[in-house]
Amino acid sequence: MKVIGLTGGIASGKSTVSAYLKEKGIPVFDADAAAWEVEKAGSPCLRQLVEVFGPAILTEKGELDRKEMARLAFHDPAVLRQLNAIVHRAVEEKRDAFLAAHRQDPVVILDAPLLLECGWEKVTDTVWLVYIPEEEQIRRAMARSGMTREEVKDRIRKQLSLEEKRKQAQVVLDNRGTLEDLYRQVDRELDRLSLSLP
Repeated sequence: MKVIGLTGGIASGKSTVSAYLKEKGIPVFDADAAAWEVEKAGSPCLRQLVEVFGPAILTEKGELDRKEMARLAFHDPAVLRQLNAIVHRAVEEKRDAFLAAHRQDPVVILDAPLLLECGWEKVTDTVWLVYIPEEEQIRRAMARSGMTREEVKDRIRKQLSLEEKRKQAQVVLDNRGTLEDLYRQVDRELDRLSLSLP
């Protein structure tokens, strides 16, 4: 089993590549989706978050109030570290279960925006980065989300820059061209792995 770590920054096109790989029948572990799942009402992870941060982080329905949690975390690095430690541990358990369940597959994808920040490259055979220059990243993120330029730049600053990630990736998928260009690069890399995929 080959483990490909797929990463990128906000609006870089990582989700587009992830969806394309899924269409090809390759199992994809989505770290963001797993994070939402482990924070569901009644989950051990959410109980732990409440123990640490108090019941103010819950909605009336007993679900995580993501806005409140984000407000606390993004203004206090210590809170963010605690939050990340709890959630990342729960997500890593899901990741390991996914890898165990798919060990017979020729290739699997770990789709994680914070792949390098969390040290997940250690469990991959290769890291693929979906890359666009920062100015393009800001423009796309603003168009897609309605965030201001400053809000987007703030999000970008909270992660390793794409330039920094580029130094650590074995494969750089350049997303400045068309969708077809991007898919061609993905196909070429899959061919290099000599995988017989549809």
